[in-house]
Amino acid sequence: MSSTTNYRASYQSYLNRQDVDGSKMRYIFIINTADGLQRYMKRNNMQSVLTKLSPLSMFGDIQIVAQIEGSFYQLPDFTEHTASQYMKTQIYGKDSLRGEKIDLFAELFHTSELTHIIWFTDEEVTPYTRVIQSMNAPHMFWNFVSIKGSPLRCATKPPKNIILTHIPKISSLATSVLYRKLLNKFAQYINKTDLPMHGRVRISQIENTADSQHVIKGSKSTVEQTNLKVGIGWKTVEGECLSAAMLLTNNQLADAENIAFFGNKSTIGMTHVDGRELPTEDMEQYTVNLSAIEQAGQDKILFTLVMPDGTPEQLYIRVLTYDNRELIRFQIDMETCASNTALELGALYYYKQEWRFNAIGNGYNAGMEKIGANYGIPDLTDTYNFTAEVLEDIALNGKTFEYHMQDLFTKLGYEVEVPTSDPYAPDYGVDLIAIKGGVRKAVQLKCFSNVVPIKAVQEVYAGARMYNCDKYMVVATNYFSRAALQLAEQLDVEIWDKMQLAKVEDRLRSRIGVSDENELKLKLSKKDAEDEIDIDISAFLVNGLDQCQSDEDLIFYNQTDHPSGCIRLINDTAWEKMMYIDLSSLPDYCEKIVIVGSLDAYKQKVELTIDNELNLYHTFEYMPSAVCDTLVLGQFRKIDGEWAFTTSETYFVGGLEEACKMYGLTTG
Repeated sequence: MSSTTNYRASYQSYLNRQDVDGSKMRYIFIINTADGLQRYMKRNNMQSVLTKLSPLSMFGDIQIVAQIEGSFYQLPDFTEHTASQYMKTQIYGKDSLRGEKIDLFAELFHTSELTHIIWFTDEEVTPYTRVIQSMNAPHMFWNFVSIKGSPLRCATKPPKNIILTHIPKISSLATSVLYRKLLNKFAQYINKTDLPMHGRVRISQIENTADSQHVIKGSKSTVEQTNLKVGIGWKTVEGECLSAAMLLTNNQLADAENIAFFGNKSTIGMTHVDGRELPTEDMEQYTVNLSAIEQAGQDKILFTLVMPDGTPEQLYIRVLTYDNRELIRFQIDMETCASNTALELGALYYYKQEWRFNAIGNGYNAGMEKIGANYGIPDLTDTYNFTAEVLEDIALNGKTFEYHMQDLFTKLGYEVEVPTSDPYAPDYGVDLIAIKGGVRKAVQLKCFSNVVPIKAVQEVYAGARMYNCDKYMVVATNYFSRAALQLAEQLDVEIWDKMQLAKVEDRLRSRIGVSDENELKLKLSKKDAEDEIDIDISAFLVNGLDQCQSDEDLIFYNQTDHPSGCIRLINDTAWEKMMYIDLSSLPDYCEKIVIVGSLDAYKQKVELTIDNELNLYHTFEYMPSAVCDTLVLGQFRKIDGEWAFTTSETYFVGGLEEACKMYGLTTG
């Protein structure tokens, strides 16, 4: 048994004893890459430390951050399989500037996952302990590790979630001691602070309100910062409220897509955040970039609140900096708007080369319809639903829809990644990453009861670069606006509306019963194409391990018949192929027949028609991806003792040759 396997077993035993769900833990390594320390790490076999800690990655990749001269750079994720070479290929001699520079503490602040951070360094750690303490994030446990052997220098007593560790010399024994120290200290801290050993943690956030300016209705206050948060909070016995922020130019709303709210998460320079799960008193928040809004030509942001179930008992709007320093607070007098169903709370507006905040507090009795009409869109509520039901439509079903799409893409043959495990951390418009054949596709999901706006296409197109994706896709539970459709076509963003999504789901569910009493006829043909397209149909006879027993088990254009007589292929025309299957003649070792289609044009639709006994036709429509021209159309196999055909959408990059490798055949 290898040492890594031993470490893995040891770590798994540790998790079992502590009752830890390792898949819900997060680990980050920070490594000081200063030249002197690098040389020391090489001489003293720092690699053994990384190997010892590599089992931490068995539930998911570990984030690695390089730190040099006070700056931090994101490096490729660290896995158990890359442990033996990671230090050599990613740290030693690597210019950290080639990584992605990040604001480490700002990035970490957005997560509420229980996180163990192991920081290898030999510098003065006092400045970092002060920053960590100001974050007030007890769910983050920091292990500063000195690898030169001397104690780390810290001018002040560190908070309880910071441990300073040093080891005399990096050796096999020392790494074992270090390994136990790190994990035991982590477990002790978690137990003492009564935090769960898995999953998300409710963060207790301390906000600085010392310099907050409490304003009255009608006041106008200068705002100097350009990156802000705007929080809206209320208290109500029953019912629900819904806020919305509107971008205006010359006091007019250009279109409905310039509104950010629960049903349209972001617009130019502004993003809506549901505050119900954030460590804040706010019910909803907006992150605002005033510079971006100014450059886009907008000069006002109006913050509104819809109250379909009546006014809340208390209501406020406030302006904060990004590091949670409250600048302005406006407490609305609810007695003056007891009969209202909608309110204009306040506005950020540009006047005489500076941004200001206006405390408004005006009410309406006609809901969002009246506000929309006041600012140029009388039919605003025809586009978006601003009633309490939209909260249930989106908030409750949004996460379920994401889980459903993860399962759906997996069934379609994709590997699925989630950009961030924290649903309230910024995902840059990408909810899922679907990977197939080496191609990474950024996917944004819109669980909408409203029409999907153009912003969904813009966001996923821009956000794909953050995750090195080559393709883009938006999947929605409703239809897309005309502008969204036009932009998607121009940017080559694939879109699935509610109809396309239903077709895909129906295709996955497609299962037709067949019988071995009659010969089956399969026809593969082009669909809706004016040009001639050369297509081919092939079949693999595979055993229970999805492997062909010999070369004879591949039926294709150069081998049109199987020796058993169970399959024969007729090459009649370029754009149509016929295959006949006799299930009663299948060899005993064959448990499945995989049907594969190939064509010489990308993104060209084809259809497979199966004459299933007595002229009962079943037709299935397929469309290969933009980079793959060979796909599995489906397979014949026994389900519950009966023969059935089930559809598939597995693609191959590299044509029929790659399909042969998949099913155990070598090509010459």
